[in-house]
Amino acid sequence: MEYETVIQSTLENIDKRITENIRVDELARIANYSVYHFCRVFMTLTGTPVISYVIRRKLEYALYDLSRGMKVVDVAMAYGFETQAGFTKAFKKCSGFPPSLCRLHIIPELPERATINRVNIKHGGFVMTPYIIVMTPFTVAGRTLRQQLPNVKHHADIPAYCFGINSDEAEITALCPTQEDFSKSDAIKHCEISMCYDVDPNSGEFTYLLGRGIFHPDDLKNIPLDMVSFEINGLYAIFSTPPTTLFDQHDKFAQVVQDTWNDIFIKWLPNSEFEYDETRKDFEYYDHRDHGWYFGNKRQMDICIPIRQCEEAKSISEEKGRILWAKEMKRREQL
Repeated sequence: MEYETVIQSTLENIDKRITENIRVDELARIANYSVYHFCRVFMTLTGTPVISYVIRRKLEYALYDLSRGMKVVDVAMAYGFETQAGFTKAFKKCSGFPPSLCRLHIIPELPERATINRVNIKHGGFVMTPYIIVMTPFTVAGRTLRQQLPNVKHHADIPAYCFGINSDEAEITALCPTQEDFSKSDAIKHCEISMCYDVDPNSGEFTYLLGRGIFHPDDLKNIPLDMVSFEINGLYAIFSTPPTTLFDQHDKFAQVVQDTWNDIFIKWLPNSEFEYDETRKDFEYYDHRDHGWYFGNKRQMDICIPIRQCEEAKSISEEKGRILWAKEMKRREQL
């Protein structure tokens, strides 16, 4: 019991001094243990090396500050990183996505109180299973607005934004292409797209697009000049929001979407074998489910995240492949 008390006290001490230069030998001295014994006890109880935990905890607090709108360089300096590049690299390794996405995708919440159990089981058995797919390439076309936070505080605020809570409804309606714009594609597949991109982490400006998926060659030839278009392709993780009653208020649906975005970035990505692929775009996908045509008048949409396998997971997969291949070669030689 003494060990648990000492390590719990250490976790609380780290939180109190989270922006300071926290040294392992100093933590061991406070615990009245040798450095070797302290590191062994900490690892046994938390499953994490001391210095790895300190860095991860700093990054958890940094995520909170970034989601509140602080500049990346300021946050990096505040938590003791020598360069913005070094901070960004550590942040991406820990979270699976770059710090520039925090303002759009993360709801500002202070990290939960650190306890031994929460450190050892980082997210308490959280289960979130997306559909992983190599996207069949298709084109998105739509109109854009250049916006600036905090008019839209997070990407997950976009449903409320679309419904006129945070902006002029007529302005938003004018953005989205109609069924008549791409009638042949709409007959193939009803696909409305909402996305934010080109985020400036310093000014908070970003480009907001409302568009439609184009699946017919004739429609591709007739994209109006006031629209932008680009191709969606590659590996995606697709998350469906929990169905909500069609007649619920828009802000309730917006909250469901917001919670799903938050869970993806806070809980799923850091624990998956994937990382966010910055070379492609995430987006919200709305089909007939959004209109309540399925599931007994309940409403649902998808959040699509561009991903790639983490280097560590890729190395493990490659090593397993080499081992299996070696076993197969040995089996064939014995035939």
